[in-house]
Amino acid sequence: MLAATPRDRVEIAQDLIALDAEVNSRSLHAYIQNMWPVIEPETPFVNGFHIEAICEHEEAVLEGHIRNLLITICPRFSKSICTSVALPTFAWIKRPTTRFLYGSYALDLALEHATTSRRVIESPWYQARWPLHLMGDQNVKSYYENMQRGYRISTSVGGGATGRGGDILIADDPHNLKNIESKDVREGDKRWFFKIWSTRLNNPRTGRKIVIMQRGHEEDLAAVLIESGDYVHLNLPTEYVPTTWVGPTGWSDPRTEEGELLCSERLGTKENEQVKRELGPVDYSAQHQQNPLPETGGMFERSWFEIVDEVPGDLTECCRFWDAAGTEGGGDFTAGALLGKSRSNLVYILDIQRGQLASSQVDALMKQTAALDGTEVRVREEQEGGSAGKAVIASHKKMLIGYDFAGTPATGEKTSRWKPLAAYARPATNEHYGNVKIIKAVWNKDLLDELVAGKRAKHDDQIDAIAGAFNDLTLGPGPIRVRTAIWG
Repeated sequence: MLAATPRDRVEIAQDLIALDAEVNSRSLHAYIQNMWPVIEPETPFVNGFHIEAICEHEEAVLEGHIRNLLITICPRFSKSICTSVALPTFAWIKRPTTRFLYGSYALDLALEHATTSRRVIESPWYQARWPLHLMGDQNVKSYYENMQRGYRISTSVGGGATGRGGDILIADDPHNLKNIESKDVREGDKRWFFKIWSTRLNNPRTGRKIVIMQRGHEEDLAAVLIESGDYVHLNLPTEYVPTTWVGPTGWSDPRTEEGELLCSERLGTKENEQVKRELGPVDYSAQHQQNPLPETGGMFERSWFEIVDEVPGDLTECCRFWDAAGTEGGGDFTAGALLGKSRSNLVYILDIQRGQLASSQVDALMKQTAALDGTEVRVREEQEGGSAGKAVIASHKKMLIGYDFAGTPATGEKTSRWKPLAAYARPATNEHYGNVKIIKAVWNKDLLDELVAGKRAKHDDQIDAIAGAFNDLTLGPGPIRVRTAIWG
């Protein structure tokens, strides 16, 4: 048998590269595995079904089978490598004219992903298989263009560089979790997404959008996108939660046992338990379980509150506390919580009045509720700062003449005002329920959901009102004789 000549060996090598290029261009998942050593030469690739799921759905976006895609997954599971590094370089193999707009909460993060992606394109591995060249006069971190006029623009939430349009818009981590509890910051992120980012599609009829993130708050961007129904939602919690969801690609979660880990080769049971301890139950539930409304682990837990059928006959004092807003049909809620304290020092949540009301409607509700509660019930209201807050209290004091009404200035962080209630509601050792009971009523579920969500709740007006009434009952004036026939 004749030995292969140098020319034969070159041709064989070229044939193998061509075959490898053809195989890798068929599947984003295969492409990522072979691309991996280019960006992580010292770190072995750890495969997992979550990577296959991300790839399968993002390929469907490239092909136009999915218009809008939301992926929720915990951090450090290669989501950005799949989406912000590999996806555009893979897409340019078949359609180098594709134009991408990328956004992230931090510009340096967006530029880091763009630089890594460019490094892949310029690598010998990529160029030997797909000789795609970047324009010399438009090749910077934030904006580079290939010879076929496809480009990638990278920016930050609220940043510039959005004057150009894109065929595919990708938001990778649109929220900074350090600021996720700030309503103003969350709303600013969402305004940027809907008012600026989403308007940058070159062709609104064929343009596509991908959002990939971890959950951080009940009212984050993912919550809005899920509620809209306009996005295919690929949800990948760290611990399996039984579901019957099947995506448009036919994909469904292959896990069968509740609590089964997403990728034990990457995050095993021991490591996951450490993550739980470090994050705490609330943050773990949001960031890893993609569920920002945990059943347990926050300042309040659902199981602490016993639901009782009847108002006890030994109430010694009651307080109705109002957390008032003034926007009809939207915005914050007005809530008035009625709490009573018994001779045995148990506290009962007796009633919740709540609505998105205009100022005049708030006044009418407060006046009507006071009449139903009776003059024996103290009426308190959170007093906002400044002269406007004083004016509101003065107006309501005049409106509720004959009742024990007063304003309570809001001082300090609101969660500090919740802590006395949480300490009282927490069960003692070997006790199933705490010292705060709830009278059975239609508003129970909404109240418990809000209590459990705590500072990450979409609205916390009920907690504010309950905590205000509780603090008045336990830290405020002495007992007032109560006409229990009102409730009995």
